[in-house]
Amino acid sequence: MDKKIKKGFNIYLYYWAVIAFFFFIVLNYFSRNIKIKALDVGLMISVVSFLFGFLINITFSMLLSRINNLKETLAIEAGRLTSLFLLSKKLGKQFHEKITSRIDDYTIKTLKNYTNYSVSGESIYGIYEDTKDMEVKTAQQEAMSNSFLYVLGELSPIREKLEYLTARRIEWSLRFSNYLLGSIIIILLFLNRGDAFTNILFIILSTIIVFILLIIEDYDNLRIGDYTYNISNSEQIFDLIKKPRYYPREILSKVKLKKGKKYRIGISKNGKEEIIDFVSD
Repeated sequence: MDKKIKKGFNIYLYYWAVIAFFFFIVLNYFSRNIKIKALDVGLMISVVSFLFGFLINITFSMLLSRINNLKETLAIEAGRLTSLFLLSKKLGKQFHEKITSRIDDYTIKTLKNYTNYSVSGESIYGIYEDTKDMEVKTAQQEAMSNSFLYVLGELSPIREKLEYLTARRIEWSLRFSNYLLGSIIIILLFLNRGDAFTNILFIILSTIIVFILLIIEDYDNLRIGDYTYNISNSEQIFDLIKKPRYYPREILSKVKLKKGKKYRIGISKNGKEEIIDFVSD
């Protein structure tokens, strides 16, 4: 790639599980065994593990439900934008060019600010202002304009739903409970050490608990999961309106650039984004 454009790295929170693994190895090696005779550690591990597993199951169910809703809603949004573009072709050249520009701007903003969908509202609201440039001279154009306005009206609740779903996060009480129970299990596993088997069990299970908590954070922040679907939908829209595909630089490592094809790359500088043309080599 061009020296001015370098792919970023997909650094996910769950990568820290590797650091946690080595930390638990060191902790196990250098710490002495602590036994508290008054505690039935084995029983406590069983009880807390059951509660932790129950809450984690609820958490993942909520996350997967949210992601499935996002996938479905993103597909509907792409369909609405496609309809607006195709219908505008029949309503005058000037109007069609304005709608194409609005859709392009909207798709760029939603791809760049995926977890802040509200910033894209101006692009859609601007379409309502552009309707004054519609050419409605025939019965066919009148029918097309009615269809266009209907689809535009249907897009608004879709946007509101996407804005809600992308901004939604796991309730703090559920997150706190997960971290609390996870920490308690790790402590109990630490206290349960003594022989080679329980030592290994402490290291492996503690690392898995850390991994589970971190991957939940990645899913909750939409860093993994459905974001690739939004990228795919955006690519289809850019191809449809015959505009070079746009990618923020930070997601370049998630996409494959075709040799010799022109792209638009968003580079953030001093809090502002500069979009530059780039031909992949």
